[in-house]
Amino acid sequence: MSRTGDARSVKAQVDRYDLKPFANMVDAGGATSSAYGVPKNAANWLVIVDPEGKIAYNASKGWTWSSGADRGRAIHQTVIERSLKGANGLLGVKEIPSSMEYAAHLFDLQQFSLLEVELLKAEAKAGDTEAQGFAKKLRERVAEERKRRMTQIQGLVATDPVQAYREAIAFVEAFPKAPEMAELRKLGMELNRKPEVQLELKAEDGYRQVLVPAMRQCRDMRTFTSKVKPLLDGYLQTFGKAQFAEVVKAAVDEHGLAVSKVR
Repeated sequence: MSRTGDARSVKAQVDRYDLKPFANMVDAGGATSSAYGVPKNAANWLVIVDPEGKIAYNASKGWTWSSGADRGRAIHQTVIERSLKGANGLLGVKEIPSSMEYAAHLFDLQQFSLLEVELLKAEAKAGDTEAQGFAKKLRERVAEERKRRMTQIQGLVATDPVQAYREAIAFVEAFPKAPEMAELRKLGMELNRKPEVQLELKAEDGYRQVLVPAMRQCRDMRTFTSKVKPLLDGYLQTFGKAQFAEVVKAAVDEHGLAVSKVR
């Protein structure tokens, strides 16, 4: 994970650390990085959670074993292998019908829109009672997941409205046709009126409109010092109290470090 990554850099990290076929994401809001204690200026970080939900690996890069049977191998890969031996996926099911393996994989990746397509295919197969029974189980688990996430969002409204808003956006993207959508829209309108959420949205918009274009055109330290840095200073004066400002500062600092190495 990375506080400053984009889709391209995340793909590069997935390839570099051999993290396929696991799900990966851009942590734009920095919430995941904060949850795992990733240092603010870390370019990237590896965290592995075992089947019991405990952190099995947490390090700045892919260290390798210096001795023993796994000498020369990446430590995070051996930890992944050990963790997978005791894992049954998010479904917690060992026996999966062969025709439903892809559907189960999509559930593990939390790709619910794609999963719905596979469930409709299974339900349309006449006589395949095993696949249809498994499809029913998957639908039940998806409903449970929606309920869990809605409860989480409702709990965050009072304690962390900014994160509640982000979770609500993620919910809409994951379940665009969910029966909870009417309730979620009402919640979203309530959140959107809160000053801290308004500040956060303006901070994100300001970053995209002002700093991102300048950073794309910046290829040397002279430009960074004369153009990007003053823009950051002005941005922080306006949006310094927003949570997103921390992410923006880290992103600009990382960009400055990158251009300083250009010869």
